Amino acid sequence: MGCRPAPILQMGAVMGKRLYCDINVRGTVYADANAAADALGVTAGQVRMAVRRGRLDTLGTRPDFRPVTIRGVTYDNFSDAARALGVNPNTVRAAYRNGTLHRVGTGRVGPEPMRVQIAGQVFDNVHAAAKHFGCCPHTIWAALADGDPDRVARPQRYNPWKSKRFQIGTLSFPSMRAASRALGFKDEEFIAKAVKRKSKRGQERIMVAAMHYAAKHGGSVPVFGAVGGSR
Repeated sequence: MGCRPAPILQMGAVMGKRLYCDINVRGTVYADANAAADALGVTAGQVRMAVRRGRLDTLGTRPDFRPVTIRGVTYDNFSDAARALGVNPNTVRAAYRNGTLHRVGTGRVGPEPMRVQIAGQVFDNVHAAAKHFGCCPHTIWAALADGDPDRVARPQRYNPWKSKRFQIGTLSFPSMRAASRALGFKDEEFIAKAVKRKSKRGQERIMVAAMHYAAKHGGSVPVFGAVGGSR
């Protein structure tokens, strides 16, 4: 019986222990784990872990260790940006993922305002569109929900045989539906229902909305204004 030859020790291993030397990361060879860690902005432990798992190609490519530019200023990494802007590094990471780096350190939170396009014009948000067209934001939201935002820019049309002008104080609207839209009620039938049912609460809401509308667009509304007209 012949003896089997002793196994040849593979390079980088001595007595079952791995030697972390001559580490090749994306074509660059580092003397040891510490040298690789210093060059790539990671820890020596992360280098050793990458060697064991065979993931050297992605070592040091995490966004946290990349330069990051925020409002025209470039920082070496996320931690430096966080210290300079007075926020937590996790805030910078979240902004990087969400594409909102331009808001880091400004105090602005929440989702990014939705841009609105109406009749070919693009507005930064619903409030800007409402200000441009002289209506309430709820009018814009209602038009968006109905899939017809351009109706805000179209002239109001009504059937003079079926619709009568609706007036509160010096404010005058082509119809109750037009008044509901202009005063910001989500339901275009709100005013008609309140008048038909003689709802005290409904008429109070109409008066409050009319006073806000008059303050923005001019006109006057008496404290107990007469409500008249039809749909």
